[in-house]
Amino acid sequence: MSTYISPNSVKKCIVLDLDNTLWGGIIGEDGLEGIKLGLTPPGSYFLAFQQALLDLYNQGVILAINSKNNFNDAIAVLRTHPNMILKEHYFAAMRINWDDKVKNLRELAKELNIGLDSMVFLDDDPTNRLLIRTVLTEVETPDLPDNPDKFVKFLHSLPYFKIAVTTDEDKMRGSFYVTERLRKEQEKKFASPEDFLKSLKTEVHCFLDDTSCISRLAQLTAKTNQFNTNKRSMSEDEIRQYAADPKYTVFHAEAGDCFGNHGVIAFALVSKGEKKWVIESLLMSCRVLGRGIEEAFLESIRSTAARQEVERLDVMFKPTDKNKPAGDFIEKYFNEYTFPVSQKSCAPGWIRLRLNGEA
Repeated sequence: MSTYISPNSVKKCIVLDLDNTLWGGIIGEDGLEGIKLGLTPPGSYFLAFQQALLDLYNQGVILAINSKNNFNDAIAVLRTHPNMILKEHYFAAMRINWDDKVKNLRELAKELNIGLDSMVFLDDDPTNRLLIRTVLTEVETPDLPDNPDKFVKFLHSLPYFKIAVTTDEDKMRGSFYVTERLRKEQEKKFASPEDFLKSLKTEVHCFLDDTSCISRLAQLTAKTNQFNTNKRSMSEDEIRQYAADPKYTVFHAEAGDCFGNHGVIAFALVSKGEKKWVIESLLMSCRVLGRGIEEAFLESIRSTAARQEVERLDVMFKPTDKNKPAGDFIEKYFNEYTFPVSQKSCAPGWIRLRLNGEA
């Protein structure tokens, strides 16, 4: 059996069909009580498959749905079936409709802000698999076994998810995307973006020279591309040395809101002179951009500098083909890469900013 596996890539997201993939049978024909999802075969095979998928979710793999189905029928299984392991809240995005599955996959990638080449599509229907392989060659579409008793072994055999979890953020990645879906649904209820942002009750906690999350900080320097003023990967040892050096301050920030914790999302390396500090590196996870968190993080640096009677902040900016969001931010708040420390707070009023655990 050909499995169409590219051996050189690790994937972020599993996109799943529903009928005869997450449960046995067709919900539109068999009904809630008629589908196979229980403690005896063949229903137990689908339960075991769902548990194996949940294990990957708990390691940070994103789960999504792409199913041709009546939405109300399918969502009822996710919400109310007593044996369903993968309830609705485990899925970061869903397309349950009668649209083309190619169109749905493109929309899912856009919604999740990931590349199609980060996706693995699992569908029991060989016609659907052939369509995706033909049109969306970037998406990995292996052949799901004909017999569901082989689903778990098949999933474990895939080379895409050999994950060595190193940070809390890695473990939480799946839930980050789920809560982001909830935020987007909440946003639709508000007349203005500002009203929505106020409703989030966002808190940003900034820390100085704190190395308790050193692995995550090193990971941010290596992976962050879009909001990164000076792309430079740093090792844990390098960051630890900067934090211990009185000529430097290492800033980092955690953020959260009423929907959940974003984890550690920002890093800055600042070299300190008597009257001028230079932000040598300023970066933030792209999944939290546009909510004022980047302004709040900058404010934590500005206010710290002001307390030490520093007069100005300069920033080092090196453009790349990916860091336009960082460039736009610098252009908005820095005048020729200089930021006057004496100016008023740039943090938006809807964010509660804490420094080293204090308000």
